[in-house]
Amino acid sequence: MPDLTLILVVVAFSFFVKAIAGFGGPLLAIPLLAPFLGVEHAVVAVAVANIVSNILLLYQNRHGADRTKRLLVKMLVPGAVAAIAGTIALTELSDEILLGLLGASVLVYIVIALRRPDLRVGHERGMRWAIPVGLVGGFVHGATGNSATVFGTFLHSMALPRTDFVFAVTNVFLILSSFQVATLATRGSFTGPRILESLVAVIPVLVVTPLGTRVGRRLDAKNFGRFVLAMLAVAGIRLLLAGFGI
Repeated sequence: MPDLTLILVVVAFSFFVKAIAGFGGPLLAIPLLAPFLGVEHAVVAVAVANIVSNILLLYQNRHGADRTKRLLVKMLVPGAVAAIAGTIALTELSDEILLGLLGASVLVYIVIALRRPDLRVGHERGMRWAIPVGLVGGFVHGATGNSATVFGTFLHSMALPRTDFVFAVTNVFLILSSFQVATLATRGSFTGPRILESLVAVIPVLVVTPLGTRVGRRLDAKNFGRFVLAMLAVAGIRLLLAGFGI
């Protein structure tokens, strides 16, 4: 059971980070797992755990619902359609292409976070951009299992309060992940062993989510953010090298 042990360790770490920061589960887990399992297998392994994690975080930040519902509708309707298309691409494209795409998306996120930490588009402009952002983010989520590079950056640029930000970003991930799981299931990606792995991976999420939430209230956000970016840089570079067959 070496694959299952690897999945449990990576999920525990990645979703502990997500509980602290509000996002980052698949963003960390899939790049760490993909070189060993392949992108499709990695996406399937964390899919159910990601849904459970999003439900827990949504409940904890439910007070942000009223202030973000219009924005979410404009992003999620086109995003759901694009997520189906992206998931079909996930099952059809080679691992090398997907590894390179995922690695590049992670590194793009790091560059944006480092170069423009105070980038802001404002609420009015953000509402105008919601539909194209939904389309791009939905496709990326379906194809790689990770759309934090799109939605996380966009929502952060709108300068939302923390509760609104976490509610909005986890809502996006929950809806798109649900469409992704349904599409993967219809295309035969959930084989017997993978179903077991995906269900067992929920256990560490249930353990680390309340712990991460407590730590997040005490930890220095700036230093922790630097740590996460360093981890993502290692994972992103590794994926790019794997995409080139190195």
